[in-house]
Amino acid sequence: MKWNFGKTAMWMFATIAVATMAYATAQENLPEGDGKKVLETACTACHGLEGVVKLHLDKDGWEGLISSMVSNGAQVDQKDFPVLVDYLVKNFGPAGGAKPADGGAGAGGDAAAKMILETACTACHDLDLVSDQHLSKEDWRALVGSMVAKGASVDDKDVPKLVDYLAKTYPPKK
Repeated sequence: MKWNFGKTAMWMFATIAVATMAYATAQENLPEGDGKKVLETACTACHGLEGVVKLHLDKDGWEGLISSMVSNGAQVDQKDFPVLVDYLVKNFGPAGGAKPADGGAGAGGDAAAKMILETACTACHDLDLVSDQHLSKEDWRALVGSMVAKGASVDDKDVPKLVDYLAKTYPPKK
């Protein structure tokens, strides 16, 4: 009995130690700034920061993504919203924090749309269901509209981004 308890305790300690080091390492890599604490507390409640720091969205993209996350339950105080957006744009925005020439419809727009897909759509569906659909842009628009009508948490301004992403990523099979 002692041996099993000791072995179990050792594995639990090792697991906690590794998880703590991984979390600390991820947090240490974040640049200092006013929004760092908000990012660490609000965003890591549901997911890690690996995907967040790779998005490189412009200001509109970060605002839309944060709004989407808040509508899905992220806890960001209204006063902290602009602080978080500014921090993300400064440290994880497009090159130099400038808005892309395509208005965010390029890689940043795709990243934002993918994040919407991964948060709003997976609240009810497995991504396999989405990836099995190979629809025209018009059919994706109708499907997304139907899902929004049924309660999918997608802002009206994000619907065209999501539809474009779905049509480009999952076009009709030839």
